[in-house]
Amino acid sequence: MAINRYVKKAGMLVGMLGIIASCFQGYQAYAEDVTQKTPPEKVNITVHKLMYDQGTQLNVDIDGIKNDGYTHDQYPTGVTKYNKADYGDVEFTLGNITDQVLLTEDSDLTNAKVDEIVKDVEDKGSNSEYVKNATNKITSAVDENGEITFADQPAYVNSKGNVYVVYESKSAAGLVTQKAKPMVVIAPMTDNTGSGFLKDIHLYPKNIVSKLSFELTKFGDDGTAQSKQTPLKGAKFELYKGEPGKGTKLGDLVSDDQGKLTATDLTLGKYYFVEVPSEVVVGSDKEPTADQYLLGADARNDAHNKLTFEITNDGVTSDLKASYVNYKAPVIDKTVTNGTGQEHSFQIGDAVNYQGTIHIPTDIAGGADGITVNGVKSETSPYSVFKWGDTAGQGLSYVAAKANIKVTNKDGSVVLKENTDYKIQNSENGFVIDFIVNNGQVSDTVASLHGQDLQMTYNMYVNDSAAVANPLTNSVDFVYNNNPFNQKEHHEKTKADVVTYGAKFLKVDSGLFGTGIKATPLEGAEFAAKNAEGKYYGGLVDTDKDGVKEAVWVDDVANAAILKSDKEGHFEITGLTEGEYSLEETKAPENYQKLTKEISFKVDKDSYKEENRITIKNNQKASVPMTGSNGFQTYVLISCLLLGAGALSAVVYFKKKA
Repeated sequence: MAINRYVKKAGMLVGMLGIIASCFQGYQAYAEDVTQKTPPEKVNITVHKLMYDQGTQLNVDIDGIKNDGYTHDQYPTGVTKYNKADYGDVEFTLGNITDQVLLTEDSDLTNAKVDEIVKDVEDKGSNSEYVKNATNKITSAVDENGEITFADQPAYVNSKGNVYVVYESKSAAGLVTQKAKPMVVIAPMTDNTGSGFLKDIHLYPKNIVSKLSFELTKFGDDGTAQSKQTPLKGAKFELYKGEPGKGTKLGDLVSDDQGKLTATDLTLGKYYFVEVPSEVVVGSDKEPTADQYLLGADARNDAHNKLTFEITNDGVTSDLKASYVNYKAPVIDKTVTNGTGQEHSFQIGDAVNYQGTIHIPTDIAGGADGITVNGVKSETSPYSVFKWGDTAGQGLSYVAAKANIKVTNKDGSVVLKENTDYKIQNSENGFVIDFIVNNGQVSDTVASLHGQDLQMTYNMYVNDSAAVANPLTNSVDFVYNNNPFNQKEHHEKTKADVVTYGAKFLKVDSGLFGTGIKATPLEGAEFAAKNAEGKYYGGLVDTDKDGVKEAVWVDDVANAAILKSDKEGHFEITGLTEGEYSLEETKAPENYQKLTKEISFKVDKDSYKEENRITIKNNQKASVPMTGSNGFQTYVLISCLLLGAGALSAVVYFKKKA
């Protein structure tokens, strides 16, 4: 077969030029490359994609691989085969441009023309006229080894060679920071002896690649817009690669003073951040302090994780950024709004008015600005448990029919509706107000009050089992959960105490000659207690048949409850509120005078102490017999004799003195 002038010239030309632009030179070829004496009608053009990062110190003129069409097994330091798994798909397009550049058999392809083709395709890509008008265009991606072969491409046909342009038509933005320059190939290609031709042509384009980074900014909700929130320092995260809940951990990260943390060395794939408990963020196994935040539901190591991102084969065209907000836990309080004195004292049967307060967290129905990933916002998950449980302790009774439970906002302008905004679950000793009523969430009304206070008012009653001068405790267990995918709950507990008081008394006689010495306890003295309004204590009566006895006060002493001293002279009154009282003796012990004046006493936190027992004295009745009786005559006779003896003694005394 004869070889025309152009083929000889072209083969030598390409041998000298190599494969134009962005290719390595210098390393030895495999000995297995096969040449043939006659120009092949078809050739196989194999692209071996190489890569190195920006930090690689590479002098292409000295350290490069020569693109001579042969295979090469050694690369400069820092240069490796293209890693498709890390840096994504790279596609090359091959197009035949023979008819555009070799119009006649005498046409020549100069270095200047090659440079022109390379620059035009590099600048315009698929919009280059050379690419648009190319024939037999083929586009294909490199395999796992970074290679692609365009097989059986026309070489020497009808006594004419062929010219091809090969260019990188797709790569992952961001991961590939510099594409390989286009290459011009003239086929057939002469071997390095100049006397034969290569059936298989090997090309070694390269990319500069770069691993990516992802910046996460952590905020702590303070009730303001996110743009004004304070960055949260010290939050801890783990970075995983893979599907949420099934990924491989890559490392640990902690937010800095600006709330920022940066994940580096990222390549192709799916990633997600997992927040773990820290000094500033607590999980469900610990109750938060006022300065701590709750671990959210959306950055856990499970399938519900929303703090995810993916680097795809298309790469990235902007910075990888996200923000994530932690929210404060709900805060509760409970107070008593009635009662007497600082200790809130009550008498038996009194209604204790309680007021409970819940500060509703910002994310009660999901935080609207909780998660932003690469500019896309998503809500954090809503609370799935939000309930106030109240239990009456010893000495207190819960009467559902008289509890008068009301729930409002702080100023009372919004009144929540039972069975719409909350449900009440009654029990023997208390109740639970459950605010989860709307398909596993709070009602729209409660959600609209986020960041505000809910107030609950209700009554419980002091009963006759109340211990005197000891706290009567009403306990709250507020249960909440901000993770609908996990059943672990937080419990915040508080209580409010009230008291009931009493007083102790000791009834004795007046002692030896009325001095109180050797005073004897008196049994059987009877008293009626009076309050400051002058009403008599009538005892405990369940007047409204609700199971709770009430202390009653009556106008007539005949209806009063009688306090009676025992054989030790003791008696007492209990179940009173703090205040001023008095005792009226209604019956004296046998042979003793009944008191004519009331005994005043004060009831307070110390009045029931044994050392403060109040002593009440009674005098014996006079023992003088009645006039006209034999006893009376004897009494008069003895008195006269005593008086006479006294007078006689005085006369004798004065005579002796004289």
